[in-house]
Amino acid sequence: MTTTTYGHKATTTSSRPVSSFLGKIANRFGDYVTRSRIERQLEQLDDRLLLDIGMKRSDIRRMVWGN
Repeated sequence: MTTTTYGHKATTTSSRPVSSFLGKIANRFGDYVTRSRIERQLEQLDDRLLLDIGMKRSDIRRMVWGN
């Protein structure tokens, strides 16, 4: 919180909207990093292992990203 005084009147501004915005960006970035790592790891599995967990290679992107 910042307080600025002009003459006899004090003005207060809150940094919550900025911190909330930055928090959302950080969360989305963290989600992106996690999903990218999962996708990479699944891509490294062979087809037999993917079938063991009930997936086909063509399902990986949809399962990770939800598209």
